Amino acid sequence: MFSDTDDNFEQDISRTSERRRGERLDQGFATSPSEPRPVNLLAKAVAILSRREYSEVELRRKLSQYTEDQAQIDAVVERLQRENWQSDQRFAENFVISRQQRWGNQKILHALKNHQLTEETVSELKETLKETEFDRALEVWNRKFHGMLPTTPQERAKQIRFLASRGFSADVVRKILSRRD
Repeated sequence: MFSDTDDNFEQDISRTSERRRGERLDQGFATSPSEPRPVNLLAKAVAILSRREYSEVELRRKLSQYTEDQAQIDAVVERLQRENWQSDQRFAENFVISRQQRWGNQKILHALKNHQLTEETVSELKETLKETEFDRALEVWNRKFHGMLPTTPQERAKQIRFLASRGFSADVVRKILSRRD
């Protein structure tokens, strides 16, 4: 089994749906209250990833709470990527899907940049976002302002600020507020 000092990563991991009743990833650890229980980093990582997708950077940050051994963290993350438990591409796709109905391209891309994803991972998502930005901005604007175009400069400024704060480009904001129905 895994422990803080164990470099043997041949432990089998399985998804919950594949495990027989009663089996556990951390089976075999000491259960005595006086003996400290070693952290099974692989089991922790699988538990973390079973809740939602995480970028590699986020996962490393979470795992560093359990051990200071960077080599062990590297080995666990590498194994999880090799076995397709962790994927930055999948994380980025889910991240975009979960935020595209509320945020504009600029805000989404900035948030993805904070996760230190490669340009290759983000590039095809940029194209998809660019194609749908006007429709998404129009939907957000309609939800907030019920399709009412501004009648005063103050209302116009308020609507511009709202859309800009959501990360929509100035060009899209201008198109929405200058259209005539």
